[in-house]
Amino acid sequence: MLTREIHRKLVHVATVLVPLLAWVLPRVPALVLLGVAVAVAMGVEWSRSRIRWVRYRFLRRTRTVLRPHERHGVAGATYLALAYFLAVLVFPRPIAVAAMLYAGLGDATAALVGKRWGRHRARWGKSWEGAAAMLAVCAAVGLAIPGVPTVAAVAGGLTAAALEFLPLPLDDNLRVTLGGGVVAWLIAALVA
Repeated sequence: MLTREIHRKLVHVATVLVPLLAWVLPRVPALVLLGVAVAVAMGVEWSRSRIRWVRYRFLRRTRTVLRPHERHGVAGATYLALAYFLAVLVFPRPIAVAAMLYAGLGDATAALVGKRWGRHRARWGKSWEGAAAMLAVCAAVGLAIPGVPTVAAVAGGLTAAALEFLPLPLDDNLRVTLGGGVVAWLIAALVA
């Protein structure tokens, strides 16, 4: 089970390249690249929902990293691509980068720490150890990004960790990225 989660979270960690690109590229080219990624992801989702051989090949290659609800629904990677696109579209660059790293590094940390060392669990299965690890990583990420005020970095990280921990209906890739980003953005605007 831990090996499966490691493979799944390697996808999250690999997406760290996206915020790095969003940091160095001008906004419009970054949005175009992310828009293409969202279009491709949506195309794959549409194809696998309607074309049997596409679904078969997709599941054959991804079954080990998909959660059960993703096999017949939208994959988490599609939500992640959409969340990253929206973050770059809506937030100022430092906040967008922090929000993407909340999902890319924070969510991966929460899952891996929770699976490996999580001993104290909420009734819905998430561990407090994983949530604490995510909070630490998200706060550190926000603090490391120039242009994100300290209080905004901590508030965004806390929000991202809470949104990943709580059993809410919206996919956690969207919740973590956009929720953490919105709070960081609002707090940054208040303290500016």
